[in-house]
Amino acid sequence: MQLFSKKDRIQFASTRNLILSIFLFSIAFSYGQDNLKQMVVKDRKNRLTEIYTVKKPGNIIKQGAYELLGRKKNVLIEGNYNNNNHAGVWKFYSVSGDLVRQFNFDRDSLVEYKWNAGDSTNIRVKTAEGWMIKEVSSPPFPLYGDLNFIIDRNLQYPAEAKKAHKEGRVAVSVHIDRTGVIMGYRLDSKASELLNEEALRVVKLIDVWYPAICDGKKTECEYLIPIEFKL
Repeated sequence: MQLFSKKDRIQFASTRNLILSIFLFSIAFSYGQDNLKQMVVKDRKNRLTEIYTVKKPGNIIKQGAYELLGRKKNVLIEGNYNNNNHAGVWKFYSVSGDLVRQFNFDRDSLVEYKWNAGDSTNIRVKTAEGWMIKEVSSPPFPLYGDLNFIIDRNLQYPAEAKKAHKEGRVAVSVHIDRTGVIMGYRLDSKASELLNEEALRVVKLIDVWYPAICDGKKTECEYLIPIEFKL
């Protein structure tokens, strides 16, 4: 004599499988959490704080949420890592807290770009007809940070130029191909050689760029970066 009907046995098996799945997931999740360690790295000179998690043992592979905090504990960069690789949508903020860019690393695509007030949307791009000035939907930008933040963080006023009370504006033109590779640099400046060298040094620190977008496509361009030296 059967104590349970076929329907009851099927329902029991489904419930058992569901409980087993939840149990295995909880074990896997707990194991994953146990193998992560939170890191808080302080840059006291620039008053910046990085907060992220790494896989144990080794503590060198970033996994999960990442934040870069500014001097007032405001978020400058936030996103997620997957095995040391940027994953999903990352957000980049200005020092004043404005969202300047969102980028989807999984799709290698720009989600949102906000121009600074006064920025020109027209830059020199290479087309099938040759070089010309055209409007772009986004200029080239450092893939892993905000351009102004990188410049402000790394720029050092040359001691000799400061002593001689030299000021000026240096414009560094960066030639970037449609894959984001740097093709060359050019200086457009009447400032002192010391200021020229420092401006060029800082711009060269940015080695990974995302190309300009013109007419919906990645486009080779020349991008002018102004850098002010003012005492």
